Amino acid sequence: MNELTQYAFLALPWVLAVAIPLAIVTWVVVGARAASAWALIYLVFLFSFPNASWGLLEPVAGANFYTRGTGTFFFSAINLLLFGLAFQCFVIRRFSAAPVAAHNLKVPVVIFGLLLLGNLVVGLALPKVYWFQLLSPSGLLNVFNLMLAFYVLTTCFGEQKSLDRLINVLLVMVVARGLWGLARFVALGGDPANFYANFQRIDVRLTFFDINDSLLATMGLFLAAWRLLTGQAKSFGQRWMYIGIVLLELFIIVFSYRRTAWGGLALALLLLAFSVSRVQRTWLLLSYVVAGLPLLVYKLVQRGGSSHYGGDWLQKMLPDVFGGGTGFSFTTGRFAELYAALLSMRESPIWGLGAWGSYSGFRFSDLNWHRGDFSWMHSGVLHIALKTGLIGVVASLLVIVGVFRFVKRHSARLAPRERGILLAGAAGLLFMLPTWLVGTPVIEFRTMQLLALALALPYLAVTVADRRG
Repeated sequence: MNELTQYAFLALPWVLAVAIPLAIVTWVVVGARAASAWALIYLVFLFSFPNASWGLLEPVAGANFYTRGTGTFFFSAINLLLFGLAFQCFVIRRFSAAPVAAHNLKVPVVIFGLLLLGNLVVGLALPKVYWFQLLSPSGLLNVFNLMLAFYVLTTCFGEQKSLDRLINVLLVMVVARGLWGLARFVALGGDPANFYANFQRIDVRLTFFDINDSLLATMGLFLAAWRLLTGQAKSFGQRWMYIGIVLLELFIIVFSYRRTAWGGLALALLLLAFSVSRVQRTWLLLSYVVAGLPLLVYKLVQRGGSSHYGGDWLQKMLPDVFGGGTGFSFTTGRFAELYAALLSMRESPIWGLGAWGSYSGFRFSDLNWHRGDFSWMHSGVLHIALKTGLIGVVASLLVIVGVFRFVKRHSARLAPRERGILLAGAAGLLFMLPTWLVGTPVIEFRTMQLLALALALPYLAVTVADRRG
């Protein structure tokens, strides 16, 4: 018996060496036949779990779904799942005739691919740069993750049935999250991750602090409003269901108290107004001016009215920009880190400071809350500029220009159903523009993944429409 045990222990490494790769290959081959189902499961995780750390009074170590926690692997579980999905999709594209959504983003994809590869090569060659800095979320990891997610989405949802399932799951999850946000707001004091109340002492309760819940709400709202305005709601019950979705998601966004969410919502609603008939456009624009604008001003004043800054109405609406009695300044308040980053970028404006790069913020007292970590800032544009220079910024602009040129070129020819999906993706991108300018999208896994979803929807809609003929 002892000899058998000894032989078993000796054989175990060899068995595992064969069994593990065999299991992985089997999973990939079998999973490739139902790749859209795996991708939907992955998206449900993204729809369900917020980035719950920033804004909490007492964050629990390892409780954030999108971090590695206290695990063994360097990457989080959700990130490993994305890697697996991308590998599955690689197999599908090589050994299957599944329809893949074509896109016009090959040039920026190649540029970012070369930038990522160049950062790895140069970073590994430098003596004071470590491998974990090259793969850090505060670097370019989530840009790579966005590219993988776009690759997965354009592979898995190029058929009518799979795209319909994606949109249905999106709407169901948006409504479910919205109802939870409403119930928690009314009965449980709102989102506990309330940065404004917990740290800025502003007396407001929130539906969701995570900007991504407002992004999802905007895309759900847009789809529901589009179906109402284009006559896709055939029955009395369907019409009231879509009206309910619109009102619910408006509530979620307005009571998030995120100014970037309000600005993004305004851009998405303008896209809606200019995509429908002239009569509908007139009524929508009128409602925006009569009801939406006064509500926005009121919520802005309310959001800053109980803060410690005080001052006139402009200081109350934008206390972190005009507060403190010093007026607007690039070197203090909201823009201090952006100014500090710009000063450091002058060292290498073309190529940037690398994925491991950081700016010098120690001389700015307003940046003490960074606690010495100046590898990120509140601007997706400047984050890309810091890490990859003007080349990365140009590549980002090529993505935005490419997507909206594609939307403009194909919008008019699509049937209302596919056109709504195409425009919902564009609405999501417009919603994220304020966050991209003055938020922290690049360091957040969930944000970049949902941004990939918004990027992919226009191409999926056109692919499905073209296949149907």
